[in-house]
Order: sequence, then structure tokens, then C-alpha cells
Amino acid sequence: MTVVEAQSFPGYPDFWATLFAEVPRAPFIPDTIWVDDSCGEALVALSKHTDPDGWYAAVSANAPVITQVNLGDVQPGQRGSFPSSSASQPSIVADMLHALDAQPGQSVLEIGTGTGWNAALLARCVGAHGQVVTIEVDPHLAHDARRALTTAGHNPLVITGDGTAGYPAGAPYDRVISTAAIREVVPHAWLDQLRPGGRLVTPWGTDWSNGVLLTLTLTEDGIATGRFSGDLAFMRLRHQRRSLYGWQPSDSDLEHAQISTTECRGNDLDRMLNPDKGTFAIGARLASCRLVVEWDAQGPLHHTLELDDGATTSWAHLDANLNDPAPFTVRQLGLRKLWDEAEAAYDWWHDQGEPLLDRFGFHSRAGQQWIWLDEPDNTVRTLGGSC
Repeated sequence: MTVVEAQSFPGYPDFWATLFAEVPRAPFIPDTIWVDDSCGEALVALSKHTDPDGWYAAVSANAPVITQVNLGDVQPGQRGSFPSSSASQPSIVADMLHALDAQPGQSVLEIGTGTGWNAALLARCVGAHGQVVTIEVDPHLAHDARRALTTAGHNPLVITGDGTAGYPAGAPYDRVISTAAIREVVPHAWLDQLRPGGRLVTPWGTDWSNGVLLTLTLTEDGIATGRFSGDLAFMRLRHQRRSLYGWQPSDSDLEHAQISTTECRGNDLDRMLNPDKGTFAIGARLASCRLVVEWDAQGPLHHTLELDDGATTSWAHLDANLNDPAPFTVRQLGLRKLWDEAEAAYDWWHDQGEPLLDRFGFHSRAGQQWIWLDEPDNTVRTLGGSC
């Protein structure tokens, strides 16, 4: 990317323009990338050799670049159905590096090597006396990143393995950064391998809302605490991606669904689903409730919402026809009444004064992790599971 493009990011000093000019993205991008087809229904290959102008335009833009689809299991000429690795949007990369604040001479652990470009930027930040360890779960991606880093003259240690385990041989680290999103629980290994006074930055999300940045600082007595910020979306850690695919009841199951109506209207849906309003708060309050919204699924302003929890085989469906003044229809089945829980979380948000993202924080102490509102002792929800 050029200096002009880097300087176009508002609010950043010349340091970022210089860094991005010294460590351009293009050398780390494979010759074949993936873009939406004309209908937006599949991902098609874009080759640097057959369409160099299109390739360079995509790589130079302030946008993510899809570098792998279908976990690499795509034959030449075939289309991809889902992205499985990408080079992040440069302005988001700058946001995360700014939050991380890696300094010369420090030791950094990165989870999610991808193309290797972020590791190269980190290596330039910490300088010759610093160390960057980067972990990639996909052996083919790790191989390509290792080669690209060496060719570009950077020397991070590239490890092929499970990033949730960190790399204890290089610990403790002054900084830990993940380029893959985590679902609620911060892997304990990352905190265990962080030096007291160190900082951890990761994309973070819930089943209801996937898309904020979590920045934590580890105190001398082993407490990790921090805040949420931003609005971003990253691919999840690979072993957590299964939670993105919900449980779907059979036709016979649906015959037993309880049918009711709700007083929730269009303005309520906006407040529940808008990232600038109640979306984060509802996800923070509501455990294990995966949300899928299909806008205009049954025509203009006729949306559907589907909620599910595969662990309890619970499911809910909201038919939200904004053209009709009649109450919306709700169908629910399973041990949990998921739509009722979502409405309760929405009511809680209202009762708390409709707090936005900046009032929430994260705490980890003695193996327990929780989300809090305003103060660490004001627990919103204790986070379960392990990672």
C-alpha cells in the first residue's frame, strides 16, 4: 500500500504511514485471491497473472483480501463457498497495532499468522532487539507466510500449531495479539504467558454479536482487566467456528413449537440489532444464543430472526413484518425460550440506562472471567466454558 493510502486513515500520525510504506501488504498476498461473484453468492478466484490490474486494485484498497476459501480444499476453476483466511483491512490492522502499542525490544506473541503481513509489521515495531513469535494452525498458510517473511527480510518465528495453546517456550511475552476472533472466553494460555504489565489485544464476540476489540492489561497480581472498543468482524478461531452454524430443528420438531406474539416492534428490533445501540449489551447478557437475521427475507421490510442453542436443542423464530401493524409471530421450542430470554436482556439493557459499549469491561481473576458494567464488581455475566 502507498504512503498516500496510509495517510488517508483519519486520526493516525505519520508513524503509521511510514510503517505501512516500509512494510507493504502486496508481497505477502498470494498470486490467487478470492472475490465475490457478480451475484454475491460465491467466491471466485482472481489471479495476479490473468488479471493483474484487478489483483493490484484489490490488494491496494483499504479492504480485507480473501486469501483462502473452503480451508484450501478448492480445485482450480472451482468456486468457494466460505472464506477461511484473509489479509485484514489495513485501517483495522492500524487500529489493532495502535491498541497493542508494541515497543522496540519487546517480545510479542501473535495468534493467526495468515499471510505473515501483520507479523512483519510487528517485527518492524519491536526492532532488531525484539522478538515476534507467530502461530498458524494451517500448515500450508504457515509455510507460505514463512517463505514470504524470509523473502521480505523479516525474522519472526513462525510456529505451526494450535494458537489457543500459545507458545510457552517463548514466554513470557510483553504483548499478545490475536488476528482471529474469540468467542467470549480468552484462552487461559494467552494470559498465563503474558508478562505482568503486559497487554493483550484480540477481536472478541458473543453468539449474539461478533465484532468488537478487547484490550486487556495484566496486573502484577495476575488480574487481567480491560475494555471493549470499535466495531469490527474477524474470522473466529477455527475450532470455534462450528458455533457459527446453528442447530436446525426438523419438520417434525417444528410441529411442536409454541406459537405466540410479541409486542416488540420495528423500533425495538433496531435497538436490539444495531451495533450503536443495544446489540453488544444483549450479547453480553445472553448466554449461548446464536442469532441469524435475514433482512427482507419475505419481501421488503419483512424480516426473519432465528435464534438457537444446539446444546439444549432450543430454537426460536421471529416473523417481523414491518408492513403489518399486527403483532409479530414468535415460534419457540426446546428447554430454553430463547426469544423470551432475548426480550428480557433487552429490558435489562433499558433498565440499566441503555449503556453503550464504552461502559462495559472484562475481568479475569483466578481462572474466572466475566463481563462487567461500569465497575468490575458489577457483573453482567460470568463466562463459562474453557479455552
